[in-house]
Amino acid sequence: MPDVKTIAAPARIGILGGGQLGAMLCEAGRRMGYKMVVLSENADDPAGRWADHHVIGDTRDVTTVRRFAGDVDVLTNEFEQVPPEVLEAAESLGTCRVAPSSQVQKTCRDRRGEKNLFASGNFPCGPFAAVEAAEQAMPAYEKLSEGGAKPVVAKTARGGYDGKGQQWLRSRADAEKVWSTLGGVALMFEQAVPFVAEASVIAARSPSGQSTSFAMFRNEHRRGILHQTLVPAGFAPETERLARQHAEGIAKALGVVGLLAVEMFVLADGRVMMNELAARPHNSGHVTLRACTRSQFELHIAAICNLPLPPVEVLRPGVMTNLLGDLWKNNAEPDWSLLHADGRGTLHLYGKQPRPARKMGHMIHTAPTAEDALAAANTLFNKLA
Repeated sequence: MPDVKTIAAPARIGILGGGQLGAMLCEAGRRMGYKMVVLSENADDPAGRWADHHVIGDTRDVTTVRRFAGDVDVLTNEFEQVPPEVLEAAESLGTCRVAPSSQVQKTCRDRRGEKNLFASGNFPCGPFAAVEAAEQAMPAYEKLSEGGAKPVVAKTARGGYDGKGQQWLRSRADAEKVWSTLGGVALMFEQAVPFVAEASVIAARSPSGQSTSFAMFRNEHRRGILHQTLVPAGFAPETERLARQHAEGIAKALGVVGLLAVEMFVLADGRVMMNELAARPHNSGHVTLRACTRSQFELHIAAICNLPLPPVEVLRPGVMTNLLGDLWKNNAEPDWSLLHADGRGTLHLYGKQPRPARKMGHMIHTAPTAEDALAAANTLFNKLA
């Protein structure tokens, strides 16, 4: 029998991982009346500061996670590389809801699982090939590049984020070396998609099967890292409809409980192509903190506890801009007085030590129009940079 009971506050929600996503989940959950408990490796992890109780331990250790799960009513995670076996151990207790499940985690932490799901469910994606041995690299490249005519990107099947664990293959010489270059691990080769924009849709689904989704987000990446997210995205209504339909369809096919972020490519003719999945809150979803009727963090809590999931709407146009450690020149704090004087944006810092390319925080600008919000965000970011 599926577990469809409603878990009401003040139940205990356990979070695996102590990063900024966990911190914002704690903030949302506590506002909703829940007791938030975090398991993470370090005493100074951001989520620990927002939790009602912070347990220091290894989120990848079966015994530690099993013990932690025995003390909460719902177990969720804030980073996608949680080993499925630790979730299986929590599930075997039978005392708490585990969301996402170990099966969802197996699919979403491995690009092979994601691509196979897209293919089996008729969710559109570009041509791909799994490469699980060095000798498979060249045949896969020849097929996907159509004899060298089209670029191919190689990605590690597991791990890799913010542009890490990836390499463009623009020649046979690149393909010959990529197995060793990327560490001799399983790879996913993908034919480059001729997109005109990058986007994401965050869907939510409850144990009872109710689902909803946020409006489509338009994303801009720099150096492989998300730089900005805009909502409303400004795509054609049919593109928006298809994107949300696919995201909610994938969540249903996978049996997701909680959030599922679906990263997509938008083509010139308005079609969307699926790219990657994350069964957790997503960086692009930070814009919902000020632009939407509910934040992604509130929606995740509601979904995993089987609370009602009413439609979420865009309240006002908004832009989220990531703030990387590069802005902390010589470890000096950026001049936040520029943001406070501007008055149109809010600052969200994570309390982490700065280093280049590290996500230190974000700012959100809202305005009567998307164009005005984007202009305000870009003007301020350029001053900070």
